[in-house]
Amino acid sequence: MSQKKKILAIIEESSSQDIIASSLTKEGFEIKIYSSSEEALKNLYKEKPDLVIIDHLSPHVNGLEFCMEIRKNFLFRYLPLIILVPKDNPSIKEECIQKGIDEFIEKPLNSQDLLFRIKVVLQRIFHYQDIHPLTKLPGFSSLIKEINSLIDKKEIFGVAYADLSNFRKFNEYYGFERGDKVLLFVSKIIKEVLQELGSEIDFLSHIGNDDFIFISSVESIEDICEQIINTFSENILIFYDEKDKNQGFILVKDRKGKLVKYPFLRIHIGVVTNQLYPFVSPAQILQIATELKDYAKKLGKSMYVKERRKSYPFY
Repeated sequence: MSQKKKILAIIEESSSQDIIASSLTKEGFEIKIYSSSEEALKNLYKEKPDLVIIDHLSPHVNGLEFCMEIRKNFLFRYLPLIILVPKDNPSIKEECIQKGIDEFIEKPLNSQDLLFRIKVVLQRIFHYQDIHPLTKLPGFSSLIKEINSLIDKKEIFGVAYADLSNFRKFNEYYGFERGDKVLLFVSKIIKEVLQELGSEIDFLSHIGNDDFIFISSVESIEDICEQIINTFSENILIFYDEKDKNQGFILVKDRKGKLVKYPFLRIHIGVVTNQLYPFVSPAQILQIATELKDYAKKLGKSMYVKERRKSYPFY
């Protein structure tokens, strides 16, 4: 594996802890072990694991409860989960499958089987989940799946499409390394604001380049947009050199070699909800969100624009 993967294990039994720590460390994994579900939950956001291994049931660990709890959080909805189960107990295995567990391993643990299952799950995730390589956020396919699920459940929800203006020119001027830092900064802002102000239906995706789309409740989504914009505007200048801050713009050559002034990065968000009219497909929602985001860009400053027309279609 080209990148060192971090695995979080929630195991109370010391013999299983020893097998996991020894086997995974030898294979080059970064491993963090907790002895209780409660302790692991408190530290999950800080740890940011690539995969979780958890015991099915012990005095301080309840694997299925833990898994159902973290699936409520948009940050961990697609986090791979492996659960350790008693041998020859098909009913528990069936329950694990129904609860959306990615894989199970029978106890007592065997180091070869453990490593094989972990590698299979990570390989499966790599091939079948569209995770953005930089921000580790779900991509477009996961977004479509999430919107379809909300439509099928007849949920009332809001979708916000966030985009940066002049990001391509920023990359040309400062280079892709600094551009990546900006993208990580934006993803961090949106994650933290959703965590603070969002709801149980929250979802965040990075669909490519500087485009982020998030879902939240209709009651929260405008407050979320305002806080994202405020936090972005207050902090974005940390990515600019002092000379450029003082002059208030960057100078980038166009195709003819002429220097052109470009203003600082701004964030624009288009917001649409299904509160006033039912949508039947993600395409309808994303088309309107894109139009609103593009309209916000034309207005110049960092801002959001929400769809307020009373009927659909609008054409």
